[in-house]
Amino acid sequence: MAKQSISILGAGWLGEPLAHQLLRAGYEVRVSTTREEKAARLSTEGLTTYVLHVTHRGLQGDARDFLSSDILILTLPPGGRRDPAAAQQYPYKVRHILAQALAQRMKYILFTSSTGVYGDTEGWVMEDHSLQPNTASGKALVEAEYDIRTAFGERATILRLAGLFGPDRHPGRWFAGRKNLANGEQFVNMVHLSDVIGVIQAVITQGAWGHTLNVCADDHPTRRDFYQAAAYDLGLAEPTFAPDPLGEHGKLVDNRLGKKILGYTYQYSHPMKGF
Repeated sequence: MAKQSISILGAGWLGEPLAHQLLRAGYEVRVSTTREEKAARLSTEGLTTYVLHVTHRGLQGDARDFLSSDILILTLPPGGRRDPAAAQQYPYKVRHILAQALAQRMKYILFTSSTGVYGDTEGWVMEDHSLQPNTASGKALVEAEYDIRTAFGERATILRLAGLFGPDRHPGRWFAGRKNLANGEQFVNMVHLSDVIGVIQAVITQGAWGHTLNVCADDHPTRRDFYQAAAYDLGLAEPTFAPDPLGEHGKLVDNRLGKKILGYTYQYSHPMKGF
């Protein structure tokens, strides 16, 4: 039986290696990018490429053909760290994509959300935890999750990704040499690129639709331990942290539901194994 066709909207840090992994697995893979030169390069690597621009006003490019596949993987980030207006426009972008996908009778959608939708809560958070985002991007993702679930129902799976790291995104560079940083005893929630790709492939292979799942490494070191080890790995000056009066604290993302449903074992169960 022929494998399903997959469209990946966003051939970025996650989308591009994901596309190649799915191509190697025998799927017909379509990817979108906003740059002609990148589309040309990806097409030489066996991918069917499209130049698409998604704005809050609509989609520009051959969206109809791009979305004429069985599965849409939506990896479009909300932005908003430097420009809050970008996050405010994000739900409109997602709605345009959903409308076109439904018009093309897309069967399934997989959406990469973020554990940022939980906000700065304390203790363990499972998928049924209340959503209390405290950033513009987190609020935009909550809206997008709702719209996707409303549009596709049990034909959608939403993955809430923890902090991303991996090739070309080494956490050792983020705080190297910094002094007297706060929250040294706060837990970190991280996931390696390889595990994100592994979980996505497991969802598709198993047809695990209709779920909302946390995607995070098993273990949760403190900020102090994680970022000092990461800087050391690169031979950079380790950051220092001020005494943390709170002791160990912060959010702990629980990944057990996804592991149970998918039977997935994390390659980098402890994030410090990832560098």
